[in-house]
Amino acid sequence: MSSEVLENLRAAYQILKRNVMRTLRTQRGAEPQLNYQINEALQFFSAAEMHREATPTEEFATVEQSITTMIDALNEARQQSSDPPTGSRLVVTAHTNTGGRPRIDVDPAFLSHALALRGPTHLQQVFHVSARTIRRRALEYGLVQPGQPVYRDVSQADGTIARMYTSTSAPVSSLTDEELDAFLTSILQIFPNFGRRMIKGRLQAAGHRVPRERIAASYLRVHGTPGAFGARFIHRVPYHVAGANSLWHHAGQHGLIRFKIVIHAFVDGKSRYVTGIRVSNNNRAETVLLLFESAVAQHGLPSRVRGDHGTENILVAVMMEQQRGAGRGSYIWGRSVNNTRIERLWYDVTHGFGYKWKSFFLDLEVNHHLNPSIDIHIWLLHHLFLDSINEDAQEWAEAWNSHDLQIRGERMRSPRDIFLFSMIQDGPRGLERFIDPPDEPVEDPSTYGIDWDVIDNPSLMRHHLMQNPQEWEDRNPFAPGIQDLSDVPCEPPQSVLSAEQIRYLDESLAAAVDTTSRSMHVRKLVWIEAFRICNEFYR
Repeated sequence: MSSEVLENLRAAYQILKRNVMRTLRTQRGAEPQLNYQINEALQFFSAAEMHREATPTEEFATVEQSITTMIDALNEARQQSSDPPTGSRLVVTAHTNTGGRPRIDVDPAFLSHALALRGPTHLQQVFHVSARTIRRRALEYGLVQPGQPVYRDVSQADGTIARMYTSTSAPVSSLTDEELDAFLTSILQIFPNFGRRMIKGRLQAAGHRVPRERIAASYLRVHGTPGAFGARFIHRVPYHVAGANSLWHHAGQHGLIRFKIVIHAFVDGKSRYVTGIRVSNNNRAETVLLLFESAVAQHGLPSRVRGDHGTENILVAVMMEQQRGAGRGSYIWGRSVNNTRIERLWYDVTHGFGYKWKSFFLDLEVNHHLNPSIDIHIWLLHHLFLDSINEDAQEWAEAWNSHDLQIRGERMRSPRDIFLFSMIQDGPRGLERFIDPPDEPVEDPSTYGIDWDVIDNPSLMRHHLMQNPQEWEDRNPFAPGIQDLSDVPCEPPQSVLSAEQIRYLDESLAAAVDTTSRSMHVRKLVWIEAFRICNEFYR
């Protein structure tokens, strides 16, 4: 029976492949036909996944990749139609019949401009002819001069013969050092931040080919050597906390807030162990507190917690001061950019699963009628996928806590390993069945738990600011401290469907599509079918 199903799937795939190729050749710009073919591809993959056990692993992987390629090509065909070429393809080569092998002619005017930008070797792919043919045509059209012999044999005074090779490089500029320095001075006066590569480009644009060594020497003469201030090293205090549960970092990540989705997490500073992570449809303080209480129940109460000035953190701060006491930095307020342990984690969360979901939602928005400004669309998105994102988050956290970290000066260990053995080596903290060791004195809570290496990493800081645009809010830059708490509103959408309609939606979806599938292709099909069913409710 399984072999018969497999043969049917293979036959259906060949039909699908033929139909997609025909559609791509004949239906570019015809959105209804392209949408129909996309739906057919998704339907096929849904059927194939239902019989995954009967399909060889390598064959199924090939099918999945092929379906992805088909859908990408069909989507590209829809976008290309909005701006088609305004004329026919340019013809710059022609084949002339000479009685033997056809001669390849190249348009002289185009070749003249092309040779000013690239050499014959780099023009091969443009003209689809060899570099030697391009060189011959350029000589025939008088665009270049015949080259000198590769070498010459020169008689020496002692009667020996010396072989002198001819350089094929372009002639070097005859600018003197004084003229070059004057040119660089004028360049840097206009473009003071130009480096040597940009300076070289400016010289070439002016018709001067100057070796890099001369540019570097001239730059030093004109600009001078870097001062001692620019060369000094900044020594940062390394990240240090007493042990596991000494300090937790927490924050919310807003990369999906366009779709009213926020990711909240807590991470132990000593071990980088993720003690709690949850994806929610709101940014309320009650939601953050529930996650914190759940993490505390599993891993113990930390001595301190560091967070930013978001209003969603108020209840966690209240609980910490009630449990650990006020006036000791039980809850450390600070800018999110200084909450480096959790902000570093967001980089890995985004690459782990966040980017996948954002790309998926954007695809639904561009190609499948999702409108984030319509509440019922967002409600449907959450109804279909919020639990699945949370499932990804929990699995990612398990993988993160078990993977080996490469920490400078230490052997590779997992966050779970560090958290567990810190409880033994550094003393247990936050566990009721143990007596807490004496509290570690903290002279300046505002700098406690800052990882300066992360702050100095430009790619991580760029990622932080992209995912947390509220850091750019226009506030008084000279205020001595925080002026007020920041609020990033995110409220869950309200459903306008009745309980009976929601039940019908769920039952109809389960009958039509595999709603338990974790394939993004099948999830796209789930959205398309759910959107169609909801559309019928309003007819």
